[in-house]
Amino acid sequence: MAVTTRNNTDKRVIRTKKAIRTALFKIMENKDLASITISELTTLANVNRRTFYTHYSNITDILDETESEIVESLSEVIEHFDTASLVDSTYTLFIELNRLITEDYGFYFHLMKSDFRGVLISRMKNVLKASTDKILGRFSITSNEKYVMLLSSFINGGFLNLFQEWNKSGKEVSIETAAKVASIMVDFLVKNIAQITENIDSTVFPDQKKI
Repeated sequence: MAVTTRNNTDKRVIRTKKAIRTALFKIMENKDLASITISELTTLANVNRRTFYTHYSNITDILDETESEIVESLSEVIEHFDTASLVDSTYTLFIELNRLITEDYGFYFHLMKSDFRGVLISRMKNVLKASTDKILGRFSITSNEKYVMLLSSFINGGFLNLFQEWNKSGKEVSIETAAKVASIMVDFLVKNIAQITENIDSTVFPDQKKI
């Protein structure tokens, strides 16, 4: 009698979920997500409905799980972000983000019509925020700390939007050029934070006297 070990169980779960995901993405090549049924999905994946509901509540859960993997992979890349080498680290982050999306999850973004779902882009920004907060933490903002959240959001959004537009444009310029532009822009913004915040104060609060 064969003994079912945890490792064997885990491998079986991985195979089952992979079969379900592969089947979903295959169907999505010809059908919109909203029109896909559990029955046709389980039939193509060669699993029964009970097995499907063991792992997922609905079809959207499969996309959520895929996006969680993308975010987790991005988090691992960000762990190696070195704030002391801002230009090089931002450049590498751009390159790794492209590798992650085109090589590891290219099929997913192709089916999403080469675009990001709103939920995914929001989660990616949250992951990037941790890195940006580390960067800004190295610089003394003093009395202008009230702007840190806004500056962090601007840097995150700018970096990610630049990547999105480059990706949507059909990558007309090389990835090296796009990554360089992103790294120079982030570096410039961070290194000029003090002057930027002073300009904000003088513009928004022109009558405010400096102490």
